Amino acid sequence: MERQDSTSRQEINILDLLNYFKNGIIKIFTCIGNFFTNIFNALINFFILLKRFFVLIVAFVIISGAIGYYNDEISPALYNYEMIIEPNFKSTKTIYQQINSYEKLSGSKENEFYKDLKSISIFPIKSFTNEIEIYYKILDDNEDNNRDTILSSQFKISNFIKKLVDTDYPTHTISIKSKRKLSSEEIKSEILQPIENDPYCSRMKESYLRSLDIRSKIYTYELKIIDSLLLSRTKSPISATSTSLFLNGNTKNNVEMDLLTAAMNRTRYLSEIEIEKVKKSQVISVLSQPQLVDENKFLFVKKNTYAYAFYGFLLSLSIIFLIGFVKYLNDFKKKHS
Repeated sequence: MERQDSTSRQEINILDLLNYFKNGIIKIFTCIGNFFTNIFNALINFFILLKRFFVLIVAFVIISGAIGYYNDEISPALYNYEMIIEPNFKSTKTIYQQINSYEKLSGSKENEFYKDLKSISIFPIKSFTNEIEIYYKILDDNEDNNRDTILSSQFKISNFIKKLVDTDYPTHTISIKSKRKLSSEEIKSEILQPIENDPYCSRMKESYLRSLDIRSKIYTYELKIIDSLLLSRTKSPISATSTSLFLNGNTKNNVEMDLLTAAMNRTRYLSEIEIEKVKKSQVISVLSQPQLVDENKFLFVKKNTYAYAFYGFLLSLSIIFLIGFVKYLNDFKKKHS
């Protein structure tokens, strides 16, 4: 009798477990069914809403498409150009003033360039690397080492960066919008040539290049002396006078190695001078030639007929949802008032 009772209880437990799993599975499929049902109902309601406001949506799409067609086919085309420059000889403020004056003259009929000029602007290329270079360049240019130490210890880089203005950065981008295509030479001659011809900037460039030539001649002359000393060293010991000329008066055991080091340093200086001559050969160094920039790559950026029609469709949906939301709020207010 006890065996039968235990067996029947085990069967009841198994049936309860099966019923539990069955109910769980039913609940899961019910939730999934409700989820898809809600999605289907939402889609149906959405299409009903579109049908209800069909005229409004079509009107917005047509009007926006017409604006896009006018902008793409009828209105004058705009050509966007950009070039990257690096002003030298403290001419950054001058180029900014020049660009601002060009911006005021854009659209005027003084000459062909200004007449077709839609807009022109200049802005710095900001990067943390440039800001660090500016910070340490100011410290290096300061002749008072004690003052440098105080400045670097008390003035944080983060505070320094906040106080930088656009003209403090070394490289800048000039952006030009014109109603006609412009050549690279035309852009440079109209924008950069006046600064190249500026008397102060021209004198600064010439003086700086002459100073580089003088330094180059000095290093070349020192290299010749070092070569002659090394040659004489191979024949006979170098005198103390000759040695002190290049070794700051200190007696050295390995004179040849010191002379070779001095020769290598002078050679490095000469190579740096040649690079500096290229960098400072112009008042405004053009790092990137004027290039036509194509901004029409994606649908959300393109300004053609299809893009404007799509924007009109989105705008109409926004207005429809706004109307529905206002209606819902009014109904809610009536029910709870």
